[in-house]
Amino acid sequence: MLPFRPRRSLRPVRPRLPRRAVLWYVAAATLTMATGLVVDGALSRAQAAEAAYGEVQPVVVVAQPVEAGAVLGRDDLEVRPWPRALVPDEALSQPPTGRTALVALAPGEALVASRISGTDATGPAGRLAADERAVSVPVAVPGLPLEVGDSVDVLAGGAVGGGPDGDLPVGARAPDVVATGATVLGAEDETVVLAVRRGEAAEVAAALTAGPLVLALRPPGT
Repeated sequence: MLPFRPRRSLRPVRPRLPRRAVLWYVAAATLTMATGLVVDGALSRAQAAEAAYGEVQPVVVVAQPVEAGAVLGRDDLEVRPWPRALVPDEALSQPPTGRTALVALAPGEALVASRISGTDATGPAGRLAADERAVSVPVAVPGLPLEVGDSVDVLAGGAVGGGPDGDLPVGARAPDVVATGATVLGAEDETVVLAVRRGEAAEVAAALTAGPLVLALRPPGT
């Protein structure tokens, strides 16, 4: 009788993974699932935003504070995608480097054409919009602290003859407003350079021939 020999299994023996490797695979699978959920959530939010606001378009946005009269550089502006429904009128799509800020610009605001100069010129001419003219106005009433970029109204009324030196306006009639929302381009002790609308420049000049003018400072943003 032949001795009994146990039969060997034909299935290959699979080596067991170390516990550390098992934990690594589990962590990798978990990270993959989490990444997929984050991407899916971002896509869902983007689709929801597009459904709510419509398509997006490139808009030039102010990247850092810019003072009135400053020349815009590359670091001052950046292009961002904005929902088309929220893009303001006259918003720019290309950075207008070399142009001059007509007013102070705040970070995050969409840059519109009316807030910058129409050319690359510097000085007072560089701060004029296409429909503006610069006029020099003698200061009839001193003491008003004006800075470049301030907005003022120009008032006229009465004839010269009042005040200690006889150079202030006098008269019973109410003053006329000859220009509104004029921008201060330069201010000295006795003269202020203003940017007024093209149609108001002639009215300011005519008012100067009749008597002194008074400037009234407007609140910011008005």
